[in-house]
Amino acid sequence: MSGADSGTRGARAPRLADMITRVVTGCLGVGMILLPAPQLTGRSWALVPAGLVLVAVSLAGPLARWRMVGTLAAAAAVTESALTRPDLAVLAWEGLLILGYLLLVDAPRAMPGTVTGHWLWRQLPLAVWGVFTAAIVLVVLAIPVPVSAWLLVAGAGAAVVAVVIALPRRPPQPREPR
Repeated sequence: MSGADSGTRGARAPRLADMITRVVTGCLGVGMILLPAPQLTGRSWALVPAGLVLVAVSLAGPLARWRMVGTLAAAAAVTESALTRPDLAVLAWEGLLILGYLLLVDAPRAMPGTVTGHWLWRQLPLAVWGVFTAAIVLVVLAIPVPVSAWLLVAGAGAAVVAVVIALPRRPPQPREPR
């Protein structure tokens, strides 16, 4: 093996599976930022370009490996939704877009297609539980309930737990299936 071959090994072209994962992640990220945008007013419009920049940086560039960039992009989307107070269907879609984005932004890079498929299959239970939870929240929020202090405390606690669970973690690179 020559020195020229070993020098170009690190600068390989991205694999198709990696590119598809990044494109889908980018679409989910842009969707989660733009969905509540039409209802923003005044200075809150600054969240849109900031969120879009965070989505772009989380996919490419030197900070793409930094986990907090994706989390900050999702936090911008959550802040937009909190400021606009969207209806229940929009809120459910926003939650699903954020879930998909956080799952895919944390995908290991440069996996072969078979490994990408295996990794995505392992993420399926998280996605199913996310859809199930969004449906439950949609039904529960549609039922009028008188406000109580305990209900507010339980909701705040659930939000904190959801944030802790949703923080992206970089799993180790999966091995190729045998």
